[in-house]
Parts: sequence; structure tokens; C-alpha cells
Amino acid sequence: MHIQVINLRRRPDRREFMDGQARRLGLTFNYLDAVDAKYTDMAAHRRHTAIGPLGVLSDGDLCCFLSHKIAWRNIFQGTDPFGVILEDDAVLSDDAAAFLGTDSWIPADQHCIKLERHGNDRHRVVFKRPEISVQGRRLARFLSKHVGASAYILSREAAGQLLAATQTINLSIDHVLLNPNNSPIFKHLRPAQILPAIAVQGGGVAVSDIHGMRLTQRTYDLAYWQREAIRGLYEIRHVPKFMLLAMTGRIRLEKVRFDPSGTRAA
Repeated sequence: MHIQVINLRRRPDRREFMDGQARRLGLTFNYLDAVDAKYTDMAAHRRHTAIGPLGVLSDGDLCCFLSHKIAWRNIFQGTDPFGVILEDDAVLSDDAAAFLGTDSWIPADQHCIKLERHGNDRHRVVFKRPEISVQGRRLARFLSKHVGASAYILSREAAGQLLAATQTINLSIDHVLLNPNNSPIFKHLRPAQILPAIAVQGGGVAVSDIHGMRLTQRTYDLAYWQREAIRGLYEIRHVPKFMLLAMTGRIRLEKVRFDPSGTRAA
């Protein structure tokens, strides 16, 4: 599989970090220049956006989305059936090459696979039964919000669907991919998670540029609190469905963890 790493040109430290992981794992990384909010015409990019259910995207979130869209287009226009997309602060497990070096383990009906652990230690994800064993770990579809897009795999088909569905951008990248509450395409992607995760974001490198832009551009006005209330409503509206599925044994809750070695994965 073609492995694309999204990297800001002004962050050679992160490229060096990823280069070290590529050497350790015996993989080849192909670097994609990220769209940089500091050196781009944001007014031109804003013409392709709209206010979404979670409000206005920060400049950093929008540029991150545009960078991922370049990676999707590369997958869609390529010849490989699947492609890997990594952000330049993704920390990879020692056995990651078994998942990133080949697509032979990916089920034919799977089009989006999340590789990373994301969220706080309390966060639990609703997983659908049954799960399957892959490369010494497990693969399970999830039905609840499970965001974070620093490491994932897409099929060519999914890349094409995402390009068509996001001609106007009104959500951040991870919510479009991985949040059934808001995403117009989640049900078509049917994303799955590697368990335990083979990646985690942010270890060993400086804090996110995007997070800083979110904080500086955020305004705590009435619209902000309305959006926060909407987020809460989105979260609880699926509770009755999940309760019914749990009673019939068709789902389970699990806290996703990152296993850096793979020795405890089975």
C-alpha cells in the first residue's frame, strides 16, 4: 500500500520524527505537503465551506481537511486498492509494518480502518459484534463517535465517495470520517478499528498547530454554547438504539488502548 504522510514544510522536526519510524519499521513513507494556514489564501479556501452543525471551522481545521482531501485524491487516482494516510505526529507500534506494508489482511467489504487510539482514558466506543482476528490483533466495526484522523486506511472506492461528498466542507476531517452523529457518509464508510490500536497521536513531538488555532479563533458567545448543546443532543439521541442492541448482545463497549509492541494484542 502507498503510505502518505501529511507534513507541513515548516515542520522538518516532524518529518525527521516520521523518517525515524519508517527506518525502524522498514517502510517507505511518501510525504505530502500540507496546506498551511499561515501561508495560504484562506479567503479563497473559505469559498468552499459552509457553517456546519458544529459551527465554523478554524483555519487550521480547514487546512487539515484540505490536506487530507489531497491524500484522498491520490488514493482515488492511484492503482492500489487501499492507501494509508498518516499525520506527521502519529506514533506507530513495533508491529505496524504488518498492517501498513500489505493489504492482504483487509476484508473485501471494509473501506475505512482507523488505526489510532484517540480520546481520554474514560472514553468508550460502541463496537459491533462479531470482530475478526487480523495480524495478531482484532478488527471491529464501531457505531459511536470515535474521532481522531492521524492514522487510517481508505479504499479507492471510499476515497472517491469522500471526494464527492465533501465538495463543500462544513465539518472537521475526523467528524466526517468517524462521527455518525454528524457525518453524511459514515454509514457508507462503515469504519472499523484495529484493537488494540497500532498508532497514537502526538507522542514525542510538539503540540498541535491546529489546536492552537482553535483556541485563538474560538469565541465563547451564544452561538458557541448553542453548538455545545447540539453536540450533547447528538450524543444522547443514539442511546435508545444502543441499549436495544446491547440487550440482544449485538454490541459491546470497549476503551481503545494503544499497544506499542503488539505482544499483548491477541
